[in-house]
Amino acid sequence: MFIFGLVFLVVALILIGVGLAIGLVGCVCTAILLSLGVVSSSFLLGLLSGRAAVGFRMFFLQCGILVGVPAGAVCAWLGKQFSETLSAFPSDWLIMLYGAIGGAFAGACIGFSLDFMARWLVAWAGARASRVPSFASARNFVQGICFPEAKPQEPTASSPGECPLEK
Repeated sequence: MFIFGLVFLVVALILIGVGLAIGLVGCVCTAILLSLGVVSSSFLLGLLSGRAAVGFRMFFLQCGILVGVPAGAVCAWLGKQFSETLSAFPSDWLIMLYGAIGGAFAGACIGFSLDFMARWLVAWAGARASRVPSFASARNFVQGICFPEAKPQEPTASSPGECPLEK
């Protein structure tokens, strides 16, 4: 039994350490985004436009570009180191510039893809939520079972014809 407890303690300590490491990485990423103004500019743009979706769209786009530029530059530089066809370029800076431009384009594509998926998810959840009955419909259903002589209340759902409890 002592061995089982010792193994459990080791596994728990490892999981706690991994959780702390992930939390620290998240805090560092948040601090970087705040210091670069990504969060504040996205929030301000969403506030000025009056739509939160615009703020989220700009956040996804800025994060994609910020991650894509260094990733593209490093990938292009590594490609130059391992490829003979790219070694004809005289400067590493030119390769890194082209990689940064390609990475920014790829990051923007990923940002727009994340925005599309978020908008699709919101539309899907909104369609699913429209089929949920209102509180008055649920109360009418319960009152109809418990007190058949009670007068039903007016439904508050946006489309009471779709409410399954009123059928």
